[in-house]
Amino acid sequence: MPTEIRKIAQRILFGTTLEEKLGFPHEEVVDTTPGSAIVTPRHVSRPDHLKLREDGVRADHPSRAKLIDEKERGRLLHFFANHELLATELMALALLKFPDAPASFRRGLLATLREEQIHTKLYIHRMKQCGVDFGELPLSDYFWKNVSSMEDPLDYVTRLSLTFEQANLDYARDYSQLFAAMGDRSTATLLNRIYHDEIDHVAFGLKWFRRWKAAGQSDWQAYGNQLVFPLSPARAKGHAFNRDGRRAAGFDQTFIDDLEVFQQSRGRTPSVRWFNPDAERFASHNTTPRLPLQPSVLQADLAFLPAFLSRQDDMLIMTERPSHTFLRQIQTYGFRLPEILTCEKSDKGIEAPPISRKVGNICPWAWTPDSIAFLCKTFASSTRTIDPDTLWNDERRRLYDKTWAAAWAKAWVADSPGEDWLAPAEVYGQSARNLSELTALCDQWAGTGYRTIVCKAPFGTSAHGNRLMLPDEAIPPALQTWLTETWQQQGEVLVEPWLERIYDFSVQYERGNGNLKPLAYMTLINNTRGQFRGILTNGFCKGIDQAVKRFLMTPINNRPRVYQWYEECLTANLACRLEAARFSGPLGVDAFVYRDPDGRIRLKPVCEINPRTTMGSLAHKLQSHNAPGSVGYFQILNKSQIKKRTTLS
Repeated sequence: MPTEIRKIAQRILFGTTLEEKLGFPHEEVVDTTPGSAIVTPRHVSRPDHLKLREDGVRADHPSRAKLIDEKERGRLLHFFANHELLATELMALALLKFPDAPASFRRGLLATLREEQIHTKLYIHRMKQCGVDFGELPLSDYFWKNVSSMEDPLDYVTRLSLTFEQANLDYARDYSQLFAAMGDRSTATLLNRIYHDEIDHVAFGLKWFRRWKAAGQSDWQAYGNQLVFPLSPARAKGHAFNRDGRRAAGFDQTFIDDLEVFQQSRGRTPSVRWFNPDAERFASHNTTPRLPLQPSVLQADLAFLPAFLSRQDDMLIMTERPSHTFLRQIQTYGFRLPEILTCEKSDKGIEAPPISRKVGNICPWAWTPDSIAFLCKTFASSTRTIDPDTLWNDERRRLYDKTWAAAWAKAWVADSPGEDWLAPAEVYGQSARNLSELTALCDQWAGTGYRTIVCKAPFGTSAHGNRLMLPDEAIPPALQTWLTETWQQQGEVLVEPWLERIYDFSVQYERGNGNLKPLAYMTLINNTRGQFRGILTNGFCKGIDQAVKRFLMTPINNRPRVYQWYEECLTANLACRLEAARFSGPLGVDAFVYRDPDGRIRLKPVCEINPRTTMGSLAHKLQSHNAPGSVGYFQILNKSQIKKRTTLS
């Protein structure tokens, strides 16, 4: 007598023995009475030793290094067997939930279910040979939780066929190749068989997905629109991305390219990052800008930089999405890609995209009025309470002011008698509010041997607001114009004697939970005007003049002088100022070694304070990608500079 598909699905879904779950009739199968749609059961029925854990208890996935041990291989196959059994049960559920689905779909789904039963049996047999019984490890209910709520057949093929089964195109082939290389031909052959079956399963789902998706949408658009968080295209791939398997399943090149570089959180609450390099300008204006914002050329060109600070699953807001070629290249260099969100754009500028999910940290390049205005709608998505007054206030603005930083550093250096290796208080900058005050300061420093003077905009970036005044020369028209504009816009100019710099570096800090922690000392490469050009990674005090190295690294109290002084002296003073500003996050302190007019080597421990993410903090993150013992060079080049180079080291 023929067996109804409905009866087979009921026995599999509601059976309480493994035999019921994995049994399949030998007689003819028909679909004459598909019955009424069922409601998804709260729990999947299973024998006691195979019950799914709903309390979060799970087994540790064995690392690849451990798979040389046969017992560990059995543990890995235990995970795979549970996945195959869950796929069998979810397919049975789909047959019972969607009795009105096309007959050919239901027939194809049943054929796929039959192969999943066979896969489960093969895994159980092989894991038993490895000394592991099915059910001796906790069994995760993740697949069930994320697929059983499917609402229609399109939802089913999207979640199971195009997501979890597609991911197995990576895992099955990857582990098959691994076991083959280890000499385990039995497991390699098993996984290779399942891999090729999986190609057919994904192809089946893709065929019906294309038939049911909204008209006018590409496969990629429809796929992303159909998934509901926490599922995302990131769940449809493993670490060893398999383009060949996807082509064999029928995906087009665009879908494969987009999936390869797609990233989204798989559960960890992400941080949101945004590049706003014009922080000093907005700090100077000290007013909340109107939305939408007009991004600068620098902001648009370097918008990807925070990706190198991101952890896996973080979000990065960009004006434009980079090309697949660029993102794939970044991946090949060993970097994890963040999820990229593009701004909402109009003729007037850009606004932050809406974020409906919960996020952890919100991390612009700098907290200044522009980032607060741009990201304020994101505050509602944060898991933390955000008080805008802690992000921007008068004390925090003061940290950006080079005039304030010079006066602050001068005051506590003056209170450090006996430290004759430090720059004396008199070489720190002073404020000039007009030309007569500027002239008086120049005369004052000329009398102590400093004839070249540097003028700085109090709110300037990377010394690009610096102008030199050469000795015994009239102020040229361009400098006069700059001085006038700076006085009009910022009210003052910081004036300092130009020092003979011989080594530039920065100290990178992080303040969190009320504690200020030095993270790294980075060598800066600046031009003759002190403007930033690049940073050495893993290169502090390497390759420099030995006299300078001895000067910085001579031990004091069993610590190199530079480390001991910054960590025990400057850090404590700086921490008090940050507490007053309610500041948290990254910041950098730029410094340099110089020769005074008498030829003595001295340290100017504070050239400027950057209360934000810096290129130094970015380089510190990048240096983890250096080869052991090697020194890297981080540099930002424009297109004309790149064209002049035949190779980039």
